[in-house]
Amino acid sequence: MERNHAIEPIIQATLYFHELFKKTLVASQPERIFTKTQMDLMITLHVEGSMNMSALSERAGIAPEQATRALKNLRERGLADAVRSDENRRMVIAQLTEEGALIMDEHLRAVEENLRASLEGLNDDEMDQLAEAASTAVGLMGKTGLRHVVPAPPKRRTSAAQALPSKADAPQE
Repeated sequence: MERNHAIEPIIQATLYFHELFKKTLVASQPERIFTKTQMDLMITLHVEGSMNMSALSERAGIAPEQATRALKNLRERGLADAVRSDENRRMVIAQLTEEGALIMDEHLRAVEENLRASLEGLNDDEMDQLAEAASTAVGLMGKTGLRHVVPAPPKRRTSAAQALPSKADAPQE
């Protein structure tokens, strides 16, 4: 059966979200150079904490061999550690070092600042509408089988309007 739903608004929304992605995540890259795989591992470890390599590769959506290679590079750079589990010596537990966690804290701060700057033309009601629409889109996209490979950041205890204040709330220069 053919679907006759209007696809144009979905394409247009995708293009807007692509621009927002470029202005927030891409523009916020840490000063150090990371591969996408390394960044996926660092974000996963930063958001979810230490975990075994099997869980890490699964949650980051990459092959175990890729995760092992990427973690090795991060270890050599002093950004991650891998230690044997006390309960099961065959299991390797990955975690960020203090330096790795600091880099991720700074990266996520930069992402948030760039997002605030990109959306500063919206008032509180419009921000609430955008947050609701994005939440609806995420819920619907989850039903398609598509998934994002990076875990969602931890939920804050603030509303959308508080999380991304309006222009009036911005510090005066």
